[in-house]
Amino acid sequence: FPVTIFLLGTTLTANTIGSTRINPRVTTTTSSATPTINTDTTDIFGLTAQTVDITSFTTNLSGTPVNGQRLWIYIVGTAARAITWGASFGASTVPLPTTTVSTNRLDVGFVWNVATSKWRCVASA
Repeated sequence: FPVTIFLLGTTLTANTIGSTRINPRVTTTTSSATPTINTDTTDIFGLTAQTVDITSFTTNLSGTPVNGQRLWIYIVGTAARAITWGASFGASTVPLPTTTVSTNRLDVGFVWNVATSKWRCVASA
């Protein structure tokens, strides 16, 4: 619905947004033990052709996330690979996965928790 705001004698009208797609910012890279993710420029991070164990998702993590921001990470390995998330990630009622399964794609969803300053795992499939 339209909103009218009066500001120092100026009338501003906000338009309703309907049926508008907001495309996520997607970043991908191939195999890395310490992937680089900037959460200021990435909503979905894909790690493909993973040939080594992941020793830390925290090491090369940057950005200034805001409360409730979402981050989706998917991993496709060439075999089962171990995953170490690091100090910037935490479990919730959904545990952090510790391995990939063969060559199947693993999807993990996170929400930034300002109270703990961690990416909170909310989905894993």
